[in-house]
Amino acid sequence: MASQKRIMGTSVAIVATLMISVPSLSRAQARGAAPTTGDQAAAQGRGGRGRGAPPYTPAAGAKDLKGVLFNWAWYMGMLRSSEEYDVLMTLEYQGKGTMQVNGQPCNLTKYRTSITYQNSGERIQMVGTRPNGQSCNTIEALSGAYAWNEDIPGAELVAGQGKATPMPATVEERMIRLWASPQGAFKAAFAGTSDPPSMTPRPQKLAADVSTIGKTSVAWVGNKPVLTFPIPGVPTAAATATLNDKFMAESVVVKHGANTYEFTYSDYKDWNNPLNPAEALYAGRMIEKKNGVVGRDITTAVTETAQMYVVVPVPASVKAAIRPTLQPPNWTITPNNPPPAAAAAVETPRAANGKPDLTGVWGGGYNPISGGGTRRCGPTQTKVNCNIPMDNFWVDYEWLSPWRFGVMGHPTYKPEYWDKIQELDQWTNKYDPVMTCQPLGLPRHGTPRRIIQQANDVIFFYGSNADYGGGAAEFRDIPTDGRQRDARTQSLATYYGNSIGTWQGDTLVIDSINFVDTTWLGRGGLMHSSSMHIIEKLTRVGNEIKYEMTIEDPEMFVEPFVMPTRMLRTGQGGGFGGGDGIQAERSFCEVYEDGNVTNQLRH
Repeated sequence: MASQKRIMGTSVAIVATLMISVPSLSRAQARGAAPTTGDQAAAQGRGGRGRGAPPYTPAAGAKDLKGVLFNWAWYMGMLRSSEEYDVLMTLEYQGKGTMQVNGQPCNLTKYRTSITYQNSGERIQMVGTRPNGQSCNTIEALSGAYAWNEDIPGAELVAGQGKATPMPATVEERMIRLWASPQGAFKAAFAGTSDPPSMTPRPQKLAADVSTIGKTSVAWVGNKPVLTFPIPGVPTAAATATLNDKFMAESVVVKHGANTYEFTYSDYKDWNNPLNPAEALYAGRMIEKKNGVVGRDITTAVTETAQMYVVVPVPASVKAAIRPTLQPPNWTITPNNPPPAAAAAVETPRAANGKPDLTGVWGGGYNPISGGGTRRCGPTQTKVNCNIPMDNFWVDYEWLSPWRFGVMGHPTYKPEYWDKIQELDQWTNKYDPVMTCQPLGLPRHGTPRRIIQQANDVIFFYGSNADYGGGAAEFRDIPTDGRQRDARTQSLATYYGNSIGTWQGDTLVIDSINFVDTTWLGRGGLMHSSSMHIIEKLTRVGNEIKYEMTIEDPEMFVEPFVMPTRMLRTGQGGGFGGGDGIQAERSFCEVYEDGNVTNQLRH
């Protein structure tokens, strides 16, 4: 890609697969053999399609629910990777227009919505004036079963900053708006086909030649498919979506009690910043009516359709004021590449001092999103080079990156940093420290691939090419002999921190401070300060290590970030492919094309 800046000195052939181990993640930005084409991948059985099995394509004129749902997502550009999942988890949208605020018209100069479908959350920031010149600024927030208004984004998350006003009467209406939106409507329709619903829909997996699956059905009115489905989280709300000749929602009508909501959409195209086209289409104009009265008429300015950092934490005062009567969807993931079964139980090996012996080659965790860079172009995709494997891979990686997707979880940053994180991510080619050959640091380098335990210390070895192209092989030597930190070096910042290990029963607890502030926690602009403090806990039972990590950063985080627990298994070589865990010497890294950052393609 044009903005690529770094390369590992040892050439690595990229087959562009995301069927990977989370701790080691995988390779990118390395020179080597070109990936296979989409046809070659299909012929070789890659992408979960089976050896030689062609990808699903609805027959011309197909009117069954499977064909309609697939076409809806396919024409919208929502299906990504060779597995053709819908993995659009967040949306950043900006527009302008008019709306009713407290029953009075408001001319909006700013209409910004930040959506996290994964967490059923949305924050809408509106800036405008009434005809008499009075301000009509407001911020609407929804997070699962909670709704509130804010005077500043993220009000009350930091003590003394802003005011959050509970809005319990608006929960259902805001849920309806979220799940009747241009992308949300497809997700809601697919969610109706199963209980619990899938977070990563693959409509090609549905049963064929039927018009109803679960609570979602399709009928044809003239030459237009009309789908009916429930609104997630509002079981008493029934939606009807009419699709146009390009299988995109031209209207979504939701009936809920005595109210009828009508959403009309038009002018679909790629509204992303021209520096980062992705051809995930969105409506250019959105008109919302409630009981026949226009409430919002919004024209799109720009979108960011990949995985941006979006969080909508519920303030404590809102949680205290609202007793939820509705619940958001309990999304599930059914991976194509499930982790291998645990080995048979064995006795836990122990060192001479009686502590569990962590020595071994370890791998574990997995990315539930698999697939590679050989996705087909959708019927409406003409500009993005999805038929060119590596171009295809770089575009789709914005959605598939484990850190961006949320496999590792996301810290809740203080609101003052939200836009900065998005900016760093949008300019990842320029700002990601991996592009200037810096070590990955923690937690980005993942879990150790090999551990050597001795009487007075434990040595962690980390593999190269972690987090898709970052990091050479690195190691940490962690004392466990009861020493205190050396005051002479306590303030010396390092990439992997100043670490001290202690045993608490059968658990090794590692306390690390003094990190440089130039590394990221993971892809996506997830920065940290020099005040970052990490606690790791490793507990071996048999051939498994339970690996836990908690990250504190009082300068940037609202609360400690507790990462998902990972289970490491011996003999799996930092992945699921085995290996002896022997690490090569730190490889050569070169910064190049430093002045040629020409786009916002988020590697």
